[in-house]
Amino acid sequence: MRLTFVVQRYGAEFVGGAEKYVRSMATGLASMGHDIAVITSRATSYADWADVYPPGVVVDEGVTVHRIGVRAPRDNERFIPLHLRAVDALEVPLWPWAQERWAQTMGPDLEGVEPLLEAMAAASDVTVVVGYHYSQSLWLTRIAAAYGPTMVIPTAHPEGAFHVGRVRQMFEHADHIICLAPEEADLIAAVHGREDRMTVVPCPVEDINAPDPAMIQATLQALDLTQDRYAIVVGRVDPAKGSDDAVRFAVHYRQAIDPTFQLVVVGPGGEDQPRIEGVVSTGFVDDDKKTALLAGAGVMIQPSYMESFSLALMEGWLLKRPALVQRRSRVLAGHANRSGGGITYANYLDFEAGLSTLRSHPRLAKTLGTNGREYCLRDFAWDRISHTFLEAAASTAEAGHRRLGSRRSMSR
Repeated sequence: MRLTFVVQRYGAEFVGGAEKYVRSMATGLASMGHDIAVITSRATSYADWADVYPPGVVVDEGVTVHRIGVRAPRDNERFIPLHLRAVDALEVPLWPWAQERWAQTMGPDLEGVEPLLEAMAAASDVTVVVGYHYSQSLWLTRIAAAYGPTMVIPTAHPEGAFHVGRVRQMFEHADHIICLAPEEADLIAAVHGREDRMTVVPCPVEDINAPDPAMIQATLQALDLTQDRYAIVVGRVDPAKGSDDAVRFAVHYRQAIDPTFQLVVVGPGGEDQPRIEGVVSTGFVDDDKKTALLAGAGVMIQPSYMESFSLALMEGWLLKRPALVQRRSRVLAGHANRSGGGITYANYLDFEAGLSTLRSHPRLAKTLGTNGREYCLRDFAWDRISHTFLEAAASTAEAGHRRLGSRRSMSR
């Protein structure tokens, strides 16, 4: 098949989120012989979308990547007030003019991308637009759908911005919707309908081999950590990701239960956090160090409220770490329930009970970790994921061509 992905950022350095999903799918499908292209920004940061990569076309692991500059880096003094209004849209709906301004200022606002998208959408079997609240989705899905069959991968969260009318229009233009988890599909159906157009295709997960024990010990010794005596959080340090809650709960746990307990927080932004006794914030680390820290942890904590899949959780399970996950994220709770690999919590008392249970019952912790690994290898294997995705793409191509053919017949 010939597929074009439209995504906000693209590159090997993006290790999570929609960017990781697109790269995994694009390179995997290209290795199977499919013709895969990507339209993306030149940015490395979602904070302002400033151009960093050189413009033009490159071939990256068999994928043709078109990098387009933005009209201007995002002006956050204008954007943030609008976005806060969008976040509250469930309570106070945005006026149409504010929706338009929010959709444009969200970014990345790709300069002159329309002719390229029109040509590539017309030449592709399917155009796949990624991320429900980025400008390339809110503005460009309609254009892509006018020229060819179109799928949207929204990576949706239950937040106020998901209720903005501009988002509904994006779904109305798409021929099909790809969801990363059943809970995301339920959310979309409840808010915007489209039950008949959805397929769940999770992110493919590659196996992780446990690092050499000497590597683990050296990594832990450098941070003054004891194997199996600490918990770990992996991901961007951000209140929406629950990192603040995890740190606060860890401090309470040390005071109430075990003064020797430590929490390791791995991810960009952690290096800027104030020093807190019992909390080790590493900032961004390379994959080898991250894997060693995961493998040495007694418990993997996933505290995020805003998840559509959670690759970090899967990485912990692949290393047989039992999980303690945020119940208010329906996606995380769903993973824990389906896998039998974790315990959920919604408040500090839940957190304390779950963490104490996992730390004091090693046989249970081992069973949960093993269950999690089996779940990852069974449900997120590439052969299974790629087959489901390609089936959805083929049916989308057929439906999209019927739609376009009907529209052209009526216009004659």
